[in-house]
Amino acid sequence: MAELVYDQQERIAAWVAKQVGQVASWGSFYAIGVVRGDDIIAGVVINNYNGANATCHIAIAQTTKAIIPLFRAVCDYAFRHCGLKRLTGMVPTNEPHIIAFDKHLGFEEEFVMKDGAPGADMQILVLRPDNCRWLRKE
Repeated sequence: MAELVYDQQERIAAWVAKQVGQVASWGSFYAIGVVRGDDIIAGVVINNYNGANATCHIAIAQTTKAIIPLFRAVCDYAFRHCGLKRLTGMVPTNEPHIIAFDKHLGFEEEFVMKDGAPGADMQILVLRPDNCRWLRKE
């Protein structure tokens, strides 16, 4: 059975970094993941906080119903706990399946950075609390 983990931030962050090709340090970050047994099957790292915005990095190796509580926890942390006005995702345009998945989560296209990724443009996506379906109404 898959379970949500909050107390393995370094492990989750290292796994997400490997999945998304992150070679630099995350700096200050928060990470939440989903594990099944000893295996990480999904993780999210939030970093680059500036008080209004943070960058969101998502990696999923296996689909599971635990993805729903994962994104609820991510959005609760970002928008309620941190008080952010937005989460920003950056995806190379030569990864259309990732862009489609992020849009399915509720991210919206904001703009494209010409030549922003190696061999591609970079799609900038944004998720705001006012249109976030993962936040439970209080």
